[in-house]
Amino acid sequence: MRPGSDEAWCHLHAAVTPLHHTAVLDHDTLSAVCLDSRVPAWVPDPMPAGWSVTGAAWGGEPGARGIVVGCSGPAPLGGQAELVLVAEEPGTGLGAGYAGLPWVDPGDLVGGASAAAVQAAGQRAPLWSVPTREDRSAFVGEAYGVWLWLVTWPATAAWLLAEDLVLTDLRDRVPPDLPLGPPGEHLLPGD
Repeated sequence: MRPGSDEAWCHLHAAVTPLHHTAVLDHDTLSAVCLDSRVPAWVPDPMPAGWSVTGAAWGGEPGARGIVVGCSGPAPLGGQAELVLVAEEPGTGLGAGYAGLPWVDPGDLVGGASAAAVQAAGQRAPLWSVPTREDRSAFVGEAYGVWLWLVTWPATAAWLLAEDLVLTDLRDRVPPDLPLGPPGEHLLPGD
């Protein structure tokens, strides 16, 4: 943040929406973050076996313009994996940051045949593969009129999308039995 400004500064993107996150994750905190959000807070429903929500981050106030939900659990091909789901208004740049891209919106990456799809609140959401670093995979699409990004670590964890992944919006309800876990390594972008 620069003195006298409500914008954060990124060396790649210049002025950006500040990203806030919660140090301690609980159901009440998730509900509070979702209550003020202008975009969906996506989470797999049901969660893949052994997976849990590990963090939440948001950008923009009042009314979050971007929401990040971190999840982790067993990777489809062995080991541990993380999944970050980002919903954001155009021009926010959160998803691009997690994907390791130097621009704010996906632009020409969205077009042609999609690589995968999820069900987002009952609607099919096609996803396009995003070129990124070898340590992760990234996909982007649109759901509810905003960008939907899914980024996985390691890259092979993208096999989660081979299953029929269904997403629900936590703004509608945070289930009391939603599994919560310790913070993941990738909740904040930039690594």
